[in-house]
Amino acid sequence: MAEEQRRPVVTVCGGGNAAHVAVGMFTTQGADVNLFFSFEEEARKFRKGCERTGGVTVNTKDGSYKAMPKAISNDPAEVIPDSDLILLITPAFAHEPILKEIAPHLHDGAFVGAIPGPGGFNMLAKHVLGDLMQKKNVTLFGAGALPWVCRFTEYGSSVDLQSEKANIFVSYEPHTEKTWKRLGPLLNQLHKNTTFLSDGHFLTITMWCTNAVIHPAITYGIWRDWDGKPVAEQPLFYQNCDEFTGNVLQTISDEVKACRDVIVSRTDADLSQWQPIDEYTIDAYGDNVKDRSSTARIFASNFAYRGLKAPCKQLDDGTFMPNFHTRYLTDDLPHGLCVMRGIADICGVKTPMMDKVILWAQEKIGHEYIVDGKLQGKDVAHSGCPQRFGIKTVEELVAF
Repeated sequence: MAEEQRRPVVTVCGGGNAAHVAVGMFTTQGADVNLFFSFEEEARKFRKGCERTGGVTVNTKDGSYKAMPKAISNDPAEVIPDSDLILLITPAFAHEPILKEIAPHLHDGAFVGAIPGPGGFNMLAKHVLGDLMQKKNVTLFGAGALPWVCRFTEYGSSVDLQSEKANIFVSYEPHTEKTWKRLGPLLNQLHKNTTFLSDGHFLTITMWCTNAVIHPAITYGIWRDWDGKPVAEQPLFYQNCDEFTGNVLQTISDEVKACRDVIVSRTDADLSQWQPIDEYTIDAYGDNVKDRSSTARIFASNFAYRGLKAPCKQLDDGTFMPNFHTRYLTDDLPHGLCVMRGIADICGVKTPMMDKVILWAQEKIGHEYIVDGKLQGKDVAHSGCPQRFGIKTVEELVAF
C-alpha cells in the first residue's frame, strides 16, 4: 500500500474575516490549520467561539461547511515549527511584529507569505528576517489581493463568504520554477474557486492597484466635500462610485503605470503581469462586473461589491459620521498608496492625483507623510516605503 501523503500544515496569522474563511476552507481542502495570535486574549476569544459551536462554519451561496482549527495559540513555538506555510492575513501594520515573533521558529523550507501582499511586504520581510532567509531556505510570497469578500457573523464561529475572485497573481522569492512547483500547487489545493497564478518580480504585487489605491481613492471620493456634519444614511462604498471617483482611480492607476514603465525601461525586472485598475478588476471578478463602460461603472456595477458600505460610526439619533480610522486609511495609506508614492519618487514620476489623495487622507487620520511636496513626514519611518530601507535608485529597488 502506498504511503499516505502527509497533510500540509498551515498556520494563519490573524483572526479577522478572512481568517475565519481560511480555517474552514483550508481544512476541508485537506490541510491542518493553526491560528496564531500575538495576544492571548485574542486567541482565547476565537477559541471560545470555536468551542461553543464545534468549529467555524463558512456560509456560501451554495451551502456551508464547518471545520475546527488544529490549534489556536499566541505562542509561536507551539504552532510555527511544524508549519509548511505561514500565512499573514492581517492589516499590514501587524506584519512586522508578527514576522519578528515567528522568525526564530521557522523550519527549513517554510513558505512565509501575506494575502494580500502589496505594500512592500518582501522588503519588510527581508529587513526583519535577514540572514534567516538563506539559512533556513525561506520562501517569501505575496498575493495581489484577498481571494474573498467575507464578513464573520459570529466571532470564532461563523462567517459569510459572499464572493470569490477567479484569479489572483502571486509573486515570490526566490523567483524560480522550482519554487513555484512547490508553492503553486499548495496554494491552489487550499482554495476552492480561486486560481493562483505565477507573477513576475515582487514589485508587480507591490504596485498592484488593489486596496492600496482603491480604498483611499474611494474614501476620498465619497467624503471629499463633507461638511463635518452627520449624514442621514451610511453610504455604499463601491456602488456609489461616481465619475469623479472613477477618474481619481484611473488617474492614480496611470501614475503607477508610469512608474512601471520607468522600471521596465531601466532594468530587467519582469513586470509584465502588472495590470491597470480596470483590467485587474475585470480579471479578478469576471462576470460579476456587469458594466465595463468606464472605471466608475466597473466598480459601481460589480455584483461582488453589492451592499458593502463606507466605514461609519452610528450616532444615538440614527445618523452617521465617517470613520476614517479604519484600515482603509490607517493601513492602506502607510502600507499602500504611500509606498507607491515612494516608488514614484525613486522613478522621478510626478503624481499630482496621488498627492492630492494622500494629503487629504493623512490629515483625516493625523499622520504625516507628504510635507512641502516631498515624502519626508515623520510617519514614513513606520511605513512600507522603500525610503525606510535606504533604497534610493531604481536599480536598488529592483535588487533589494
